[in-house]
Amino acid sequence: MDCVSCIREPTEDDILLIHQTMMADEEAIQELDSEMTLLYSVLERLRLQKDKHRENIHRARSLLTLARRLPPELLARIFEICAKSGWTRAPVVVSQVCSAWRKAAAFPRVWSYLFLDLRSGNPTSKVVFWLSKVQHVPLHITLDIPLESPSLEEVLSLLIPRSKQWHTLIIKSVDSTTMNYVLRRCNFPLPDLRQLNVITEMEGSQGDPVNMSSLQDASRLSRLLIEQPNLPKWNNFMKVTKLHIVLSSSTLFVPSINATDWIEMLQALPELRDLTLELSKPGTRTYSDIQRAVDLPHLKSLTLHVSPEVNRILLTMRTPALRQIHLRCSSDLLARPHMPSGAHLCRFLESSPCVQLLELYDVDMQRIDFVRCFELLPKLEELRLHDSDIADEQLRLLHGDAGHCPNLARLDFRWCNYLTGSALVNLTKSRLPQNESEDRGSPTMPQTRQINEVAVINCLHVKEQDVLDLAEMTHCRVLIRSDEDHCYRRGCCNNERYRQRLRLRHNNKLPKRVIL
Repeated sequence: MDCVSCIREPTEDDILLIHQTMMADEEAIQELDSEMTLLYSVLERLRLQKDKHRENIHRARSLLTLARRLPPELLARIFEICAKSGWTRAPVVVSQVCSAWRKAAAFPRVWSYLFLDLRSGNPTSKVVFWLSKVQHVPLHITLDIPLESPSLEEVLSLLIPRSKQWHTLIIKSVDSTTMNYVLRRCNFPLPDLRQLNVITEMEGSQGDPVNMSSLQDASRLSRLLIEQPNLPKWNNFMKVTKLHIVLSSSTLFVPSINATDWIEMLQALPELRDLTLELSKPGTRTYSDIQRAVDLPHLKSLTLHVSPEVNRILLTMRTPALRQIHLRCSSDLLARPHMPSGAHLCRFLESSPCVQLLELYDVDMQRIDFVRCFELLPKLEELRLHDSDIADEQLRLLHGDAGHCPNLARLDFRWCNYLTGSALVNLTKSRLPQNESEDRGSPTMPQTRQINEVAVINCLHVKEQDVLDLAEMTHCRVLIRSDEDHCYRRGCCNNERYRQRLRLRHNNKLPKRVIL
């Protein structure tokens, strides 16, 4: 090819030479293609062998996983917890993973949580299938019933013969008419029923309230959750120890709260130990007062999540054994402290001398009421304030051996914009043991309890140095307690950016007693 000139017209010899060269190159390409095809086949065979070895490694590694080494009883317990947490299809899903999981899913208690949404699917077939798996273990049933449910009667007919296995019964219905129908169908002995949740959005077309009188024979029922527009009425739940009432309301109609109905409801629960009253939507409700009170001798915990006007309901209860009180405001924050709320709380505490935990959540009081509360709480161990106007002068009343609340050990302050960090530092220092502080007064004076933990979140006048000073004397928390914390759902105290900056400024070498 080099002898062929590109600047003259090719001769016949040139053309013949060019064709011969092209044919030689094409033959070479074909040989290379054949060789490449052979190499590709070898490469593919090697790739398949590699994948096979990887699969063998994965299979061998899976035999060593904790899930495979767990006893089936423990694995079944994990599956049961998954179902209890609300993963309704957990038993079905886990039984399709592998033979070991299928064996664990065969335990009847894995199927003990039955969730039935009568709006979709084939609930009758689901009940039949579930009951075949659950055998004779306790049943925890949730019924979600729409306004029209053709399958309701058939579902109840399948569940009622298993009534002796019912441990938890949760009934959700749109109106009280459907709820009353279901409750009437449950007029038979429920010897093992421990918890009943009755949730309705509105009253029926007839205006009838929910009637639970048909549940006469539930001797072990101890926990009640009622969500409906009005306070419930009953006379047959003598052994209930935990009651949670959520008063729902629409935008068109907000029923009032009647103190007489409240007292009559509580009088039928002489063994009550835990009481919660909550308004489902922000806003206020009218409250009709009465000059009567009910004795709750065994009540240990009281939670009111209501509008400020309803805090007067405190005056209808006498709770000599109360240990915890949580007051939370359900309406928008007021521009100034709600004077009656503080006065009502103080009057209530006069008959509750054993309170160990006081939480005020967006319930603002006058500062003089804080003073009175401290005087009435000699056994207080934990104080939680959220968006409160407490100031340094009130905190000074807790100083040293002569201060109020000598058993106080835990403080939790959030959005307290009048409180300074130096006041918290001085309070904590004043309660140190005698060998850690100076001049604690006469040794004959009774010593107050040391502050074990101080939580400060989004408090305007608590600075970074205050946090470090507190950490030298006690645990200082700048983080909400857990996912059960009331602020966790609301997201009002999510200070992640502040905590991240704090870590970076100190190169992740903060004192161990700073909890973040």
